[in-house]
Amino acid sequence: MKLQENSIRWAITHIIKESDNDLFPRPYELNIIRDSVEDIVEVLKNIEIGSYQWNSSRRFLIPKDSTAFRNATQLDIFDSLVFVAIIYEYGHLIEEKRLPEIDNVIFSYRFHPLPDGTLYSNKKAWEKFYTISKQLAENYSHIIICDISDFYNQIYLHTIENQFINCGIPNQINKSIKDLIISITQRSSKGIPIGPHCSHLLAEMSLIPFDDNLKLQNIPFKRYVDDIIVFCNDEKDARIKLNIIAEILDKEQRLVLQRQKTRILKSGVFIELCEQYLLEKPINKIESEIIAIINEHSEGDAYSKIQPSELDDEDLKSLSQENIEQLFDSYLKVSDPNYERIRWLFRRLSQIGLPNAIDYAIENFYELIPALNDVCLYISSCANNYSSSWNTIGEEIIDLLDDEMVDSNEFYKLALLNLFIYNNNLNNIDKLIRLFGNASGNIKRKIILSSINYNSSSWLRTLKESYNTFDDWTKRAYLIATHKLPKEEREYFYKGVLPTLNESNYFEKIIMKWSKRQ
Repeated sequence: MKLQENSIRWAITHIIKESDNDLFPRPYELNIIRDSVEDIVEVLKNIEIGSYQWNSSRRFLIPKDSTAFRNATQLDIFDSLVFVAIIYEYGHLIEEKRLPEIDNVIFSYRFHPLPDGTLYSNKKAWEKFYTISKQLAENYSHIIICDISDFYNQIYLHTIENQFINCGIPNQINKSIKDLIISITQRSSKGIPIGPHCSHLLAEMSLIPFDDNLKLQNIPFKRYVDDIIVFCNDEKDARIKLNIIAEILDKEQRLVLQRQKTRILKSGVFIELCEQYLLEKPINKIESEIIAIINEHSEGDAYSKIQPSELDDEDLKSLSQENIEQLFDSYLKVSDPNYERIRWLFRRLSQIGLPNAIDYAIENFYELIPALNDVCLYISSCANNYSSSWNTIGEEIIDLLDDEMVDSNEFYKLALLNLFIYNNNLNNIDKLIRLFGNASGNIKRKIILSSINYNSSSWLRTLKESYNTFDDWTKRAYLIATHKLPKEEREYFYKGVLPTLNESNYFEKIIMKWSKRQ
């Protein structure tokens, strides 16, 4: 069984637009994908999906807040394309088995791919989830709020397999996705990858029987991923329904509710809670003005870029450094920082690329660690607009790499080093090269990719003999970087590399073909 060409082309559009992952920095390989569309299509349309050999993925602990972490997985970039193409081609079969979107019961990750590469088109689903729940709560006296404990990591593989069969997914696709999950979980029977966009639809699919069961028993509820809200007539009714929900989750998938997040509330208390949760609800006038400016110029598209030149004097006044720092202080300088909101604000500011929060981000680095990836995304977005010394910022980032806090988690180092890949004004390549010798493979990969911004051919040349000792991800980075070498030299190097590749090293061959065009 082979993928359709239109599925492959859409997957390429999607991954260029929305990247390969919710949680990791944008991979450099996307530049090669953008420049090699026809080569990639030609390779992918001839692959037998049932026998496709998935490559090695990467897994890191990523902070959720100041004390909690999640295990996040980054797929090989070529595997990401295959995974997306599969979901694009067969996702409608999953969506058709879910409770209809029009029912306003299940709000999360409704499969509705758009031509521009958007996978889930209901971008304000979280807001809608709480808005409708708040309205419905007025008709009930008590509300249950509950959360499935460690949801993505507890999904059974046999549940995915059974639901694929129930949705009418072909056996070869079922087998291929099963092989992917097993390769990531090291043959464990539980867990799906956290991070890839397409994993969300697999998680939603796993809860189809749960959703159908609640509907069958006429239990009024709303769900957003693993957050469940149930509407009850009195406290006794709430306790009965809570027992039913716990039993359904246990019998169907051995899932359990998270004790700390499961509560029975009076409707008035719940309605107040909804108002706090509404992500678009500004905390003050400053935030209200900033959100209005971004929404006006982006037309509500979270991925569109806004040029600073589009902003008038009033806009710039609202987006002043003083206002932005005051806004972040209101979320960060409290006993329980709202990191979800802080991440969201940095993502919105990234759309404009105004550098008015850069100094704040550096000065408050330790408090902002749970939002580090979005902070780094924002700093990168300001590459062309920062009037102070980027080199000084680069030196401060290098200093942070030596800090014990950063050194304790490799993801922190990767996020910081990624800044040097996309902003050559940070400079400090000499210091990065000095870090290379004793670094892990993941760090070496970032340093190699950072070197592309400089006249680095002499240093890259010294790494040739080490190529075969690199891990797969670092090898790929080195192949990309060798386009900086003189043409004859890199082509001679590729002749030595080709015999070491196997049939599944599709992307490595595409990289070398891309390099020859540079």
